[in-house]
This record gives sequence, C-alpha cells and structure tokens, in this order.
Amino acid sequence: MYFRLSLNHLNTFACAARYESFQQAAEQLNVTPSAVSHQVRQLEQQLGYTLFKRLDRQVRLTDAGLTLFQQLNQPLHQLHSAAEQALTTPHQQVKISCAPLYATRWLMPRLPDFRARFPDIEISIQATTEQVALESYELDGLIRHGAHNWPQMHQLRLLDEQPVIACRPALLRRLEVTRVTAELLQHQPLVDIAAHPDRWQAWFHQQGINADRRLCRTVVQNAAQAIDACLFSDLFLLLDRTPIERELADGSLVVVAEPENHEPYGLSLLWSKQRRPRAAFLTFHDWLQRFCQG
Repeated sequence: MYFRLSLNHLNTFACAARYESFQQAAEQLNVTPSAVSHQVRQLEQQLGYTLFKRLDRQVRLTDAGLTLFQQLNQPLHQLHSAAEQALTTPHQQVKISCAPLYATRWLMPRLPDFRARFPDIEISIQATTEQVALESYELDGLIRHGAHNWPQMHQLRLLDEQPVIACRPALLRRLEVTRVTAELLQHQPLVDIAAHPDRWQAWFHQQGINADRRLCRTVVQNAAQAIDACLFSDLFLLLDRTPIERELADGSLVVVAEPENHEPYGLSLLWSKQRRPRAAFLTFHDWLQRFCQG
C-alpha cells in the first residue's frame, strides 16, 4: 500500500495535536522540538493548509488541524496497538480437563517443572469427572482415570494403577496387626466410592470370599472424601497408590495389602481425532510422556 502522506509525519502531528505542544510531543517521541516543528511544516506543505497557530511558546490547532486530528486519532491508536501485538510473543495456552483427585494430587505438584521449561505456555485446568465435549469447552485434552477405552479419542497412557488397601496406623494398633487378610477385612468397616461401588466386592471375590451382604461399608461420593474419611476414622480404603503418596510418605496412612491389578485401570491423556492438536498441547503431551517415562 502506498501512502502519499508520510505516516511518520502524521504520527508526529497527532502527538503534537494531542498535547498542543511541540515540546511535549518531542519528549514523547524522543526527538527534538525542532524536529517536531520541521515534520509538521512538511506535512502542512503537502496538505496546502496550516495545522497549528504558532503563538508565543505555544501552539493551538486550527479548525483544519482539529478536523485532521479527529480523523487520525483512532486509526493511529489502532495502528500502534497492532504494532505492539506484533512485537509481543504470541500467548500460548493449553486447556485440560482433569479428574479432581489427580488434578490436585498428581498433576498440579508436577506443573512447576513444566512452567520452568516452557514459561510462555499457560496451563488452564478444569477439574471435573463429568463427561465433557472438547469442542464445547474449547479443551485441548482430558486426563481421565478408568478402565475404559475411548475409541473416538487419541490416548496416551500415563500411569497404570497400583491398587493398595490402606488405613491410618491407629487402626492397626487397635487390631494388633501389621498386615490384614481378606478374612479379617470382611468384618471391618470399609470406605467405598460411589463411582466405583463394586471394587471391594471384586477384591473379596478374587480372595474366594462371597462377602456381598456382610460388608460394613461407608459410601462417599469421591476418592478425596474417601481419603479424608480414612484419615479421621477407623476405616479401610481400597484405592490407587498415586493419590495417597503424600499420606503414605508422612505416615498418616499405611499400606496393609497390595491387591493385584486385575482390571486395566489407569490414568490417560485423551485428545480428539477430529481436529489437529495445537502446538502448545503437543508440547504438553511430550512433556507428560517424558515425565511419566522418566
């Protein structure tokens, strides 16, 4: 595009008009007042009319100068904004939906490593176990725990579940045992999670015990509530080891049995097969893969 009028001269005029001062315009533009005056005069010569009234130590816009300033002010502001955005590194964001327990206890504690490696990428986490449409929520991917295959999604397996039975140490001291058997547990209070109501029964069946009607269970809505229940009550918990690593490390919970993982439970990163993933998400994907393998 060819401009008959110099954009530099127009910008200098607009700055002088905004302050009605060549001195302040010069300070803003980091030039001398004489350079401002010279550029304004060149513009006036090109236009064929006067833009400023030169008074003693000050200038005032003429009617024609005011009209031109009003026409230029908004377009020049938009031009400056566009230039600033062009010079700024594009903002990159990865939007992930993650099961709340794994968001707070597994993913978030590991994110400082990602931020240190990729400071220009922002991670936005939606903590929910609900089924969500990636397109509806503008999500890049999902992190989900379960035993299912997701045929409509690409899948990266992050972790295989390591099921454990745990309780607080005080309960073991009360029972005067260090490890427990299925025969003992069938008569003890257990905490169960509504989303996985059959896990205790399945474990007892694997041990050759039909305990469907004899179990003393406290049912809670989610795994976070189950962990809290075990921390403050005499209950046994059957859960993946990963979310309770902190409690096992500080001794507030102890493992009393380690069942075999007969179901393909685990944690997976999922993303759509219907659209091309963004570069920032691929960076997050590769980091997760290296982190889990390393």
